[in-house]
Amino acid sequence: MELDLAQVRAFVVAAEELHFGHAAERLAVSQQAVSKRVAKLEESLAARLFDRGTHKVELTSAGARFLPHAIEALAAADAAIASVVPTTRTLRLDVLDERLAPLQLVQHAVRRFDDFPIEVSMRHGLPAALPALRNREVDAAFGRVHALTPGQLAELDHQLVLLEPLALLVSREHPLADAETVTLASLREVRLWAPLGGAVAEWADYLAQFADAWQLKLDTTGPALSLDYLVDEVAARPDVATPIGARMQLPPTSHTAVVYLTDPTPVYPWSLVWRDEHPLLPTLLESITRGFTWPSDVWLPEADRATSGRGSAGG
Repeated sequence: MELDLAQVRAFVVAAEELHFGHAAERLAVSQQAVSKRVAKLEESLAARLFDRGTHKVELTSAGARFLPHAIEALAAADAAIASVVPTTRTLRLDVLDERLAPLQLVQHAVRRFDDFPIEVSMRHGLPAALPALRNREVDAAFGRVHALTPGQLAELDHQLVLLEPLALLVSREHPLADAETVTLASLREVRLWAPLGGAVAEWADYLAQFADAWQLKLDTTGPALSLDYLVDEVAARPDVATPIGARMQLPPTSHTAVVYLTDPTPVYPWSLVWRDEHPLLPTLLESITRGFTWPSDVWLPEADRATSGRGSAGG
């Protein structure tokens, strides 16, 4: 019996999405095509791989047993093709958002090396990028690795590449607007506002741990619509301060100010995560981690410190 790789790929993507419509979007085919390929594969195997209900799709026990072997089969096929077809394949990276620190790291690498082929995508968080990593739609993704479960993390390699300091975004009318820094101890008297409705889950979890650890008053009400919306809202609310990454690229405005946090400085851990090592990945890692050190006076959740692997990134 021979397997049709197009059918196997349709099964793997559908299994990752548990939604035939979403699988069709990833494969750039119609939903009907995905359904037909999976049906033909089930016919060849004489086994039902999915239970298809009115509102949900689930793997059968046979489908769950077949999935890891199907993933390995696709990987072997891709590797076989790559071994005989010369290529300078583009390094595909997921950076979460165009105004966040990871894109700055990528831009640094591009400026440093001539003809460095990189393609960037944005999937709104590391957990959302996992299916694309498994399906080799992207080669690596930036994010906070503690957002992943131990099972998810076990199938991936990762390296800490940046500890980004946190800062406060405040209105020009806020009492802290003229301060360059504020200590974490004095922050307990400041009303913090971070609208998290629809925000990236790994950022929301980090802020919750930060507030709990330092006994801070954190208001998370409101939608996380866009960075421009956030800046406009902060500018109009002189009673609140909003935690942000200090390297975030803010839209030009004279109505807000950035205040840095100290004693200690809270930092957000950015890691690069990958499943299969792309030939250009070592070059990228060397470029974006050159000079990386672990600062002495920083705060990081203990779970992040352990998961990030302090010794693995030069600190």
